[in-house]
Amino acid sequence: MIIGISGMIAAGKSSLSNKLIEHYPNSLLLKEFEEDDEVFNTFLKWLYEKKENLTIGFQSYIIENHSAKFADIFKKLMDKPNKDRHLFLDRFSIEHYIFAKLILKEKEPKYLEAYDALFTKLITKEEMPDLVIFLDINFETFKKRIFERGRASEVENWDINYEYFKNLHQNYYKIFKELADNFQLNFRTINTNELTEEQVFETVLKIIDEEEEQWRKRQLIQE
Repeated sequence: MIIGISGMIAAGKSSLSNKLIEHYPNSLLLKEFEEDDEVFNTFLKWLYEKKENLTIGFQSYIIENHSAKFADIFKKLMDKPNKDRHLFLDRFSIEHYIFAKLILKEKEPKYLEAYDALFTKLITKEEMPDLVIFLDINFETFKKRIFERGRASEVENWDINYEYFKNLHQNYYKIFKELADNFQLNFRTINTNELTEEQVFETVLKIIDEEEEQWRKRQLIQE
C-alpha cells in the first residue's frame, strides 16, 4: 500500500515514518525533504524571514521534486517482496496545497489561479495514497514541539511568524479534509496530544493491519 503520513508541522510525521519502515522491512520511505536539501532549506529560511515573491517558486519545487522522487522510489518498491510491502510518504503531494493556498490568497487572485493550474497538471493519481494517517495536534502542542526540536529557521523567526502559524493551524485540517474529499482519499485521524510516540505508533499499526485487509480485497476485485 501507499500510505501518507500527514499533519501540521511538528505533528510527529517523521518520527512515526521512521518507526514504520523499521517495523515493515520490505517498505520504503519518501521523505518530504532531505535534511541536506539546500534548495528546500534555503526556500524555507526565506519563507520564515518573510522574503517576498517566492511562494509559487517554493511550492513548485516541492511538487516537482516529490513527483520525480515518487516515480523512482515506487519502481524500487516493486522489486521488494510483496509481504508487508508499503511506501510511506512523510507528507504527500496534495498536502502542500494547504501552505500555498493560505499564503497566496493574501495576494491578487491571479497568483492562486496560476498555482492551481500548475498543481492540477503536476499531481497525478498514481501519487495518491491508498491510506492516509492524519496526526492531529492542538496549537499548544505544536508550539511546544517546535521549540523542542529547535530548528533555527522556525525558532528564531517564531515571533514574526506567529500569526502565520496560528492561521495555518486553524485552517490546516479544514483544507486537508476538503482536499481529501475532492481526491476521494481514505484517511484516518488520530488525536496525538495526549499520546506518546509509542502509543501513536501502536495505534497506526492497528489501522494499517485493518486497512491492508480491505485494500487486498479491493485489489482482488479489480483484478
